[in-house]
Parts: sequence; C-alpha cells; structure tokens
Amino acid sequence: MTDENQAEKLEIKNTADFQAAIERGELEEAERFLDEVKNNREAFSNYDDRCIDHRERELFKAYYGREDWAGAKRIVEGSIKPDSKEGRKKRLEELSGMRSVD
Repeated sequence: MTDENQAEKLEIKNTADFQAAIERGELEEAERFLDEVKNNREAFSNYDDRCIDHRERELFKAYYGREDWAGAKRIVEGSIKPDSKEGRKKRLEELSGMRSVD
C-alpha cells in the first residue's frame, strides 16, 4: 500500500476535518491523521512545520482539557518544534502534576 493510499483511507483529509474531529471528541482519530501527516510529508506538502505545530497545539489542548494525560504526553513527545515541545512539557507538568515528562 502506498503512502497516498493510506492517506486516502483516513476520514480526516484536511485541517477542517481535523478540527471537526477534535470538536466531536475523536482525539485519537485526529492524532492518527497528524501522525500520518508527519510520517508522509511528501503526500501532505501543504502541511509545513508551522502548520503541524498548530495542529499539535490544538490536539494537546484537547487532550489536557479532558485530563487525558497519556494522550497529552504523546503529543509532547512527538512535537516537531523543540521550543514548542519544551513549552508543552512544562505545561503538562504544571497541569497534571507529572514530573520529568520527556
């Protein structure tokens, strides 16, 4: 199966779909889409690092908003921008009481 076929199988195809999935509480589906984008950049050429960072931030907020610390931690660990990763790490520690989130 090619990367393009994998992308076509996702229900989420763009930012609007991604945001709608978050609004519906389908955070895992949104996370799968974001992982697909990060792992197949050539198939998602309209998603640059800045755009991905924004989607990570939205998903991080959604996870910590429902106190899903494991989900929030996955987003922190997979953050593509080092500065964003560090800021999210500190925010997660602050919100969850976790220490040494790496």
